[in-house]
Amino acid sequence: MKILYFDGSNGISGDMLLKAVSRLSRNEEKIYEVMRHEVMGSQEEQNHIHDGHHHGRSYKKVRELIENSGFSFASKKTALKIYEYIAQAEAKVHGETLETVHFHEVGRNEAVKNALAVGMAIEYICPDKIMVSPIYDGKGKIICSHGEIDVPVPAVMALRENCGYCFKTADVNTEMVTPSGLAGLMGIGAEAAEDEDIVKKAAVMDKIVVKGSRDTGRPGLTAYILKI
Repeated sequence: MKILYFDGSNGISGDMLLKAVSRLSRNEEKIYEVMRHEVMGSQEEQNHIHDGHHHGRSYKKVRELIENSGFSFASKKTALKIYEYIAQAEAKVHGETLETVHFHEVGRNEAVKNALAVGMAIEYICPDKIMVSPIYDGKGKIICSHGEIDVPVPAVMALRENCGYCFKTADVNTEMVTPSGLAGLMGIGAEAAEDEDIVKKAAVMDKIVVKGSRDTGRPGLTAYILKI
């Protein structure tokens, strides 16, 4: 059995997830090439985004962008699942519905492409199972587009209610788990690892360590391809 395994002890973010799975896929160049050539939205939307006037996109619009993209059916299916989880969490936090919820950072072209690229990488890896160890988040507060908020951030707390993963708190005064990272794990179908010693017991076929954009003082996300 081929297992894609994530060590969540240093947190998880959307960019960490993408880096990890794209490198483990051994098709990183091809994935990023497809991302570079994918054009999303109308020319008018592109002009607004390039001019710094991005005011957010509705969940419906993001779904349309994914469905109309040039990525494979499997990649689209994964990206749609990721955004379904994000939309449910954001709607709960802001008292919206799936029809009225809007995305800001996660509604940008780059974020949508990232979700599609994660799906593409998973398609290349083709694991029989995806697992994640207990996930550590930080504490304290961070500044975001909504002002100062607590860590774990509200959207992550909403996602945690439905994922079935084990969560722990690290002695780190910043965010270690982002909504896009956690929703990404959920969207690719990751399950909580029942055996935390699985890496020691399995044959390690590949291993990668990646860092995200936020400096947490931790080594980064470690991901494995295991064979049992």
